[in-house]
Amino acid sequence: MNGVVTGSTPLRSVGRTLGLALGVTLVACALVAIMNSAPALAQVRRAFAAPSLVAGLVALAAAIASFGFSGGMFFALLRNHGSLRFWQMVKLVTASGLLNYAPLRPGLVGRVAYQQLVCGITVRRSIWATLEAGVVSLATALWLAIAVTVVSRTDARAVGAIMVGAPALAGLALVGGRSSWWKVHAEAVFWRWLDVLAWTARYWAVFALIGVDLPWEGAAAAACVGLTASLVPLVGNGLGIREWAVALAGPWLGAWPEDLGLAADLVNRAIDLALIVPLGLVATVSVARELREASRVRRVTPQ
Repeated sequence: MNGVVTGSTPLRSVGRTLGLALGVTLVACALVAIMNSAPALAQVRRAFAAPSLVAGLVALAAAIASFGFSGGMFFALLRNHGSLRFWQMVKLVTASGLLNYAPLRPGLVGRVAYQQLVCGITVRRSIWATLEAGVVSLATALWLAIAVTVVSRTDARAVGAIMVGAPALAGLALVGGRSSWWKVHAEAVFWRWLDVLAWTARYWAVFALIGVDLPWEGAAAAACVGLTASLVPLVGNGLGIREWAVALAGPWLGAWPEDLGLAADLVNRAIDLALIVPLGLVATVSVARELREASRVRRVTPQ
């Protein structure tokens, strides 16, 4: 596609296919584990018999907001390198989220191709932005983990509260010029921090949906674990890995039982799929249409 790398090596394709198989297997094992845990299954059934409307709305709203926050982070990292609009990036993130469930995980490749053909952003810059986004994501998750530790393990709760609010100051990068390196990355941190807080609200909600009253420190800890597990490149969107990471982290943190952690993140995954399938399909159709048009224009335009 006019110099855009659109495929992957056979070895990488096999690895990604095996990664998807591993993810599906881990999810299946999680379902079996819940079915074999009578106390957890009974609690989930009781909670689902009278579900919390507030928790359900919070879970949906936080999951939808994450598309915008993730798009904002990439927008901050890329907009100075091509013709890119905020909602284009949100659309790309949404389409990529759906496509990355596929065996060959074409979401990243498609996003890079779109950014080059439609927005004029080089492949090298797109890949570099993806790496930067990974670093920003890990850094914000680590910062939240430190804040949670300060609040839950020490008497300095005020310090922890200040740490939670401090990254919001990065939003000052939205004011004035946006070309300097520090402003670009401060804005990326700001958007990702909003996303981390959305993940925190989401975990509070999914635990509430299964009848677990999780304090915000516990929800934030679950968000740190879930976000980090989602970055594992072995499987798309942390499929299977996220569920087990959250489950196993609970007893270690003393925050939730393993089986209820599994149940909560399976609910979380169900919400993921319920949103990403319809929204991702709409976004993918739009992205594909713009790619075809850009390719057609490029073919007929003299080089």
